[in-house]
Order: sequence, then C-alpha cells, then structure tokens
Amino acid sequence: VVGAYQLTNNVPETTAGYFVNGVVVDLRLTSAEWKDEKPETTVTDWDLFGANVKLATSDGSINFPISRGMPFVTAIYEDLTPQFFTQHAIIKVNDKDAQDQDTFTGRKFKLSFNDNPTSTFLIYALGDEPLTLKKAGHNNLISSDTYNGLIQVAKLPNSEAERILDASKGVYATGGDLDLNLERNTYTIQWKVEGDRSKKLLTYAYPHHMKTFVRNGEIKRTKLKLLSSSKGQMYAVVGNTWTLVEKDLNNIEWFPPNPAPEESTRNEIMEAIVSDVQMDYREETTRGGNYFSGKGLQKLAMLALMLNKPDQTQLRNQELAHESLNKIKTALLPYLENKQQDSYKYDVLYRGIVSKEGLPKELGGSGDRNAAFGHSYYNDHHYHQGYFIVTAAIVHYLDPLWRTIQIKEWTETLIRDVNCQVEDDPYFAQYRNWDWFAGHSWAGGIKVDGALDGRDQESVPESVNFFWGTKLWGLATKNEDLVKLSDLQLAITKRTTYEYFLMLDGNKNRPVEMVKNKVSGIFFEQKVDYTTYFGRYMEFIHGIQQLPMTPMLGYYIRTPEFVKQEWDQKLKDIAPTVNNPWAGVLYLNYAMINPAEAYPLLRNVDVDDGQTRSYSLYLTATHPGFFRRSLSKFLKEKSRLHGSNVRTI
Repeated sequence: VVGAYQLTNNVPETTAGYFVNGVVVDLRLTSAEWKDEKPETTVTDWDLFGANVKLATSDGSINFPISRGMPFVTAIYEDLTPQFFTQHAIIKVNDKDAQDQDTFTGRKFKLSFNDNPTSTFLIYALGDEPLTLKKAGHNNLISSDTYNGLIQVAKLPNSEAERILDASKGVYATGGDLDLNLERNTYTIQWKVEGDRSKKLLTYAYPHHMKTFVRNGEIKRTKLKLLSSSKGQMYAVVGNTWTLVEKDLNNIEWFPPNPAPEESTRNEIMEAIVSDVQMDYREETTRGGNYFSGKGLQKLAMLALMLNKPDQTQLRNQELAHESLNKIKTALLPYLENKQQDSYKYDVLYRGIVSKEGLPKELGGSGDRNAAFGHSYYNDHHYHQGYFIVTAAIVHYLDPLWRTIQIKEWTETLIRDVNCQVEDDPYFAQYRNWDWFAGHSWAGGIKVDGALDGRDQESVPESVNFFWGTKLWGLATKNEDLVKLSDLQLAITKRTTYEYFLMLDGNKNRPVEMVKNKVSGIFFEQKVDYTTYFGRYMEFIHGIQQLPMTPMLGYYIRTPEFVKQEWDQKLKDIAPTVNNPWAGVLYLNYAMINPAEAYPLLRNVDVDDGQTRSYSLYLTATHPGFFRRSLSKFLKEKSRLHGSNVRTI
C-alpha cells in the first residue's frame, strides 16, 4: 500500500510518502488440537540464513524450518491434525467452486481466495499418506485425521509458475553456511538442504543477488518471480550453492584520492584548523552520550590526521600537529578506560557490549529503553562504534606506540560486537549488524514490544563509516584480511545502496512516484517511509544520508550522478533556506559536484556537531576542477576520477 503525506514543514505534499505491507493472514498453518490450547514456541536452531521454530503441546508438534528466500513455507507435522486458515474466503479448491463441508483428498491442493486481485496458494502433502481436507465455514480447511510428515505451502503468482513449484516441492533449506574468499572478493552461501535431496533447492533472490552471481556457477535462473516486501522483485533460482562476487572495490584509505587541497586555499584552511584545534576538546567529546561524543572524537581526530601527514596534505605546522594529536589522545583516554559518563557493560545473554544508560535501574541504568538511541537493546551499534573505531584507527596510525595493547583490545572488542567473523566466538554474536543475505547492515535491535515492520536502517553513511573505520583499523594494524573484508562489505553496501536506499532515476525496485523522493528515508523489512525518527524536514531526510562526509563516502559510495539528481530535484531550492547545522551537511555534499560554489558557502554556514569547518573546506578543496564552474565539464572529469578510485578485479 502506497500512502500519501500532506505538506509537512518544508517537505512538499506527496502521494508517495511511504509504502507498507500490511499484515495479512493469507494462509495460516496450524492444528485443530490448538483451538483452545496455546502451543509452546521454541527456536531450536539458527544460523545466519535460517532458524527452526518448534510449536508443541502434549498432543504433538509442528517444526517450521525457516530460511532466507524460501519459496515454500515448510511444516513438519507430528501427531497433529492439520488446519489451514485464511482471513479471506476460500472460493475454489483445485479450480472448482468450494462449498462448506466439501471434502478434498490428495497430495496437492490449489486454493483460490476472494481477495482482489485473487490470490492462489498451493498446498503439498508430502508425508506417507495423502491428506483429506474438509472445508469448514468460508475460511478453514481441516484434515480428517492426524498427520505425520512434510507439508509445504507456496504462493502461486501466475499459472506458468505452477510447473516450477511442482518440480521443486519436497526439498527445503534449514539455513546456510557462509564461506568468504577475500582474495577473489566472493561470498558463498552453502544452503543446508533437507527433504528430497535428489532435487536442487529453489530459492528467491533479491535484485542485487541477480547482478552478482558468478558466471558459470551452479545457479540456474527460472521464470518464477514474486514481489518482495521492500526490495522489489524477487527471482527464483535453482541451486544448493550461491557464489556472489563484487568486482568494483574501492582504493580509498585515509585521504581523498588527491590529498592536497588546491594551493590557493591552504592558508585559509590552516587558519580554520588553528581555530578548530583551539576548541574545548573535553566539551566536544562529552556531548550527551556515546553517539554524539563519538562524532566529536572523530571530527577532532580528522584534524590530527590532516596535520600529522603534511607530505600528503601539504598542511604544515609541526607544533599544531603535535598539539592536535596530544589533545585527541587525552580526549580518547576515558573511553579506552571505560570511564565515560555512559560506560559500556557486557551482556552475557545476547553476548554484546551495551550502553549502561538504557539498562534497567537495578542494573545501574535509567530504566529508559530508548536512552542512548536504544543502544542498550542493540540499536545502532555500528553507528555509535564506527565513530570510535575511526578515531582509534587514526590515533594508532599516527602513534602506534601509544597505549598499544589497550587501544587494540578496546577497538577490536567494539568491532567484534558489531561484525564478529567467528561463528563460535564465545563472547560475541556473529555479524550482529551485518546481513549477508540482505546485503547491508540493520540498525534495529531488540524490540521488547515487537517490531511489526521488522528491522530497519535509517543512515546508510553511518554504516559506511563503520566499515571505513574497520578498514582503517586493518591498515593501521597491518591486518590485511580485515581490510579485504571491509572492502567487500563496502562494495556490497554500495550495490544495495543504489538498489534500495538511494534511488537514481529509473530505479526498478520502487514505485515510480517514490523514486522521485531520491532517498528511501527509514528502510524497514516491511515498509519504506520518507521521513526520519527525529523529524520531517527535507534537510533531515536527505542530510542523514550525507553524514559523516568522508573520503569513503564522497569518493566511493555517493556518486556524482546521484548527487546531481538529488540536488537538482530535491535540495537546490531548500538549501538556501536552511539556517542550522544541517546547512553544513548539505553544502559539503554539494561540493562533490560543484566545489567552487560550495567552498565560499562553507566558510560561513553552521556545521554539524560531527563536522569541523576546516575539514569541510579541506575536502571541498581536494575535489577536481575546483575552479571549474562549468558543471557539465566538471562532472565529466569527476566521473572519470570517481571511476579511477574503483578497482576492478
């Protein structure tokens, strides 16, 4: 369902402000014995790609092996009477009108409902005996006896798909194993296959999968398609092993590709750095919780980076370089010692690092689950910790002898909490925030009251910042595998960003009117909402997709083509009216396509609390064609340079 928004602040009225997949009970698999008894629900097994959910009473049980992309809902019944319920009316069974009390016997049943448009589902009874079903009322089919064995249900999107589903019935996945080849930039999902192993597994793939399956691999594409909840069209493929490759990887490290700003700007940039280094570092890095404090730490670490690598930046002031590095070390130290106001605690249940502030009062917290943006309940860990990791990487890069053991243990603990590679790590969950099937990170954590729309992510750039940070940490510690893993995850992130989060003209995964928004807003598993959690202003909705601006974001993730479309279609008219720190965010983003115009504006506008004026001017003055005001010529050169910062394997 696509929904409208009225004019809100400076966001124009739109007929496509959000879309949502409402909860509809097309077909519920249950048991007649459970009419008056609630079964006990247990998750008996899980991995990165699936889980097994068991519903049981004293009468019997149903096991549901759930896996990513499954075309069938698979249920393994034991000593229970199958019952199938729909909120619609069942109007046909096996293409014949179905009346109350009609009986149907067989191993396959085709159900047609009275919804609009009419939907059709297939039920396969694959146990030792056929299934006899009686229609009870307008929306129930109940078995005549208890049943043992496999039942599968699939949606039939069109008549042509029936042959494909028939051929694939009886085989299902219980999960999958992940294998990475960091030398070849591939990742492989080896599906755990059960049932009729004489057949290959049928699985739905997302659009980004279809573009990255290795050629000459096992995968066979079919004509079966089904619309996903929030990622566009899914395509069914046959194969027990998926191998996917990313060929366009970045060459970005610490600095922009051209690390020295245009010569005529260097004196002005140095003056701005002098001013920024005189800020109160303690105040800037103890700003109401770890998220804002982390933003302060990273922006000040960037000053030290510019000053302490003068051969790259051509910004020379040895005394100021020494001062900036010492001040950021002093600011970082309380965090290394976990003595900041909102200290971290280790959670033994979910195996992770959590903010104290949002914990229950008996555990020393405030009792407010939303404190620290929900970090105590695993929200936004990659956002918060990304800023700390970038800061630590810069400090260790500039002075590898400073508190070497302490900074290494601290930083790698923060990385493991978010992106632990080890399946059986006793202290941290594997890939907590990263989703190898979805191809991006999730920010949403534990929702105590439930999450009807599923997990979500709002800020793509802050997830990029985390992986840029892990790459920098890998470079600083000479951990080549971490660098390569970060590059692979950044490449996958870039691909899915333009499939699902940032919408170039012609994007096929969104309704046409929503593509005009250019950004998704808050992206859920069940919904896409052109807004933010903290307000509905244009600068909020678009600006949160532009910060923190770094070499990785500006020269790899955000492309000149997208920045121009977004600016021309959404931002050029509202940017001059923004009289708050979001102006600094918008104009630093604009500098990617027109640095000559952005530079004088960035001298005076307010800047974000995670942004310094000096680094904003520095980044702007490193863009190619700084004095070239012809946008068409500039874009041509920028696109060429942007391409040169992508390495192809």
